[in-house]
Amino acid sequence: MLLALLVVALPAQADIIQTQTFGPQVPDYFPALTFNQYNGNLSDITGIVVELSLTSVGGLAQVDNESASIANVTVEFGTSGWLISGGPALPSVLTNPAVPATTVTSGSYSLGVDDGDGAGVQSGGADYAELLGTNITNTLSGSVGSGNWADYVGAGTFNITGVINTYLSITGASGISQGSTPPTVNGFVQVTYQTNTGGTGSSTPEPASLLLLTSGLGGLAAWRVRRKRKDQKTN
Repeated sequence: MLLALLVVALPAQADIIQTQTFGPQVPDYFPALTFNQYNGNLSDITGIVVELSLTSVGGLAQVDNESASIANVTVEFGTSGWLISGGPALPSVLTNPAVPATTVTSGSYSLGVDDGDGAGVQSGGADYAELLGTNITNTLSGSVGSGNWADYVGAGTFNITGVINTYLSITGASGISQGSTPPTVNGFVQVTYQTNTGGTGSSTPEPASLLLLTSGLGGLAAWRVRRKRKDQKTN
C-alpha cells in the first residue's frame, strides 16, 4: 500500500508541446512564428526538440532540352524550407539553407534532342516534359544542444522565421532549361520541452498527491497501533 502511494506522489515525465501553423501560401514565403519560453526551472528540462513540417500541393515543373543529344533526367519538384531563430539557437539540421527540408514529387524523363524551338522553356515537342506537383508532406526535426537550453527558459517569448521556397532540381544531364508554376505550401513548426515535472513547470508534487501520500502514511501508522494493541491483549 505504501509503495503504491509513493509512486503516485512522484512527478511524472511529460512533454510541453507548442505548435504554430502557417499557410496555405505560394512561395517564396517567410512565416514569422512566436513561441513561449519554458516558465520553470532549467533543471526541469531533459530535452528540447524543434520540428519543421512542410506540405506541398500542386504546381508544375517544366524541362526543355537545349542540347543536340538525348537527355535522360530526373526532376524533383515541390518546396524546401529552413528556419531562422530570432532568439535561442536552433538545431543545425533545421538552419542550413544548403541542405533544407524538402517536400518533393519526382519523375524521370528521356528528352529528345533540341527541336529548334528556341532558348528557354518552350512547351511541347519531344525535347519537353512536365511534372505535376502532388500533395506530399515531409518533416524534419532536431534536438537543441544542452548548452543552449538556458536560452529557452524564462517568462518571455521568442520568434522563429521560416524560409519557404519552391524547390526544383534537375539531375542527369546538362543543357536543360527549366521553369515552374509554384506549388502551395502549408505546414507547422513545433517546439517540445521534454521535462521531468509532469508538465507543471515545477518538480514539486501536486497538493493532491501530497495529501494522498500523507493519508497513506497516517493509515499505516494507525494500522501499526491497532496491531500492537491486539498483540498486547493476546499476551
